[in-house]
Amino acid sequence: MLSRVADQIMWMSRYIERAANTARYLEVSYHLNLDLQQGSQEQWRPLVEITGDMEIFTKRYGEPTAENVMHFLMFDTKYINSIQSCLSAARENAKGLRESMPAELFEAINGLGKLVPEASRKKEFYHSQILELCGKVKRECMMISGMFSEIIERGRGYHFWRLGEFIERADKTSRLLHVKYFYIHPQITDLGTSIDDMQWLALLLSLDAREAYHRTHGLIDRDNVIHMIVLNPTFPRSILFCLQSALQSLSLITKGVQGEPHNELSALCEQLESLSGADIVETGLNEFIENLQLEMNNINSRIFTYFNPDPSLLNGA
Repeated sequence: MLSRVADQIMWMSRYIERAANTARYLEVSYHLNLDLQQGSQEQWRPLVEITGDMEIFTKRYGEPTAENVMHFLMFDTKYINSIQSCLSAARENAKGLRESMPAELFEAINGLGKLVPEASRKKEFYHSQILELCGKVKRECMMISGMFSEIIERGRGYHFWRLGEFIERADKTSRLLHVKYFYIHPQITDLGTSIDDMQWLALLLSLDAREAYHRTHGLIDRDNVIHMIVLNPTFPRSILFCLQSALQSLSLITKGVQGEPHNELSALCEQLESLSGADIVETGLNEFIENLQLEMNNINSRIFTYFNPDPSLLNGA
């Protein structure tokens, strides 16, 4: 395992990124469900599938209605990946780092950790209020990420934060694409229709990629959307961008020593750089994402068993 401090930094980063991603997915699914005017399960089941915890959800809630999924992903304190649980966990990690963390950064994370519990104490919670809360969670998470970049020295602590952030983001982007693809063409008659375009657009919206996509590609096209989400080296939420950024931080942490996780991550980046969106579709998107997730999980495990860094990480060591 990593040392206590490095472990806390990485998981604090991952929990904040995970909470922001979940808030983003909740927003988009709510609006898409309204636009398509479908039954509650069509756009809400995939959100639980993305987490990989459908079995847990089904035992506690039964059917994946909008209300059940929203509560599970936003408020459920017994579910470790709910937004409330993630932000509370990030807050607890921040407490363990308080001695070496700038006061304004600690205060921001501490306040974020209390945002959802305070809101959930209200007796009634309407959809519009949950959407407002999702917006607040996203903004606060982005602000904290920006603060970390502005006030933390570019030492190992900073790069462990970035390593956790980008590994988490790559994982969630791959899960989103994998699960959403099963639901993106419910009927063959929808191919090439406005419904088809709306589903692909929802995928872009889930990653805040709509405007960047339209500036680069214009009209919605399946291969171009997949390229944007998986292979675009300049879009901050694409899988390739995240893995390349994680590799850069990993290299700086190890001071250029190319151990097992570095070599595996570098090879994966090179593999993705050689592909196009059409290549992925032709070979099978689901198979591609499944293999990619296995490789990323292996790399993540290697990272957590490789390091034994110094405890003074947030001071630019």
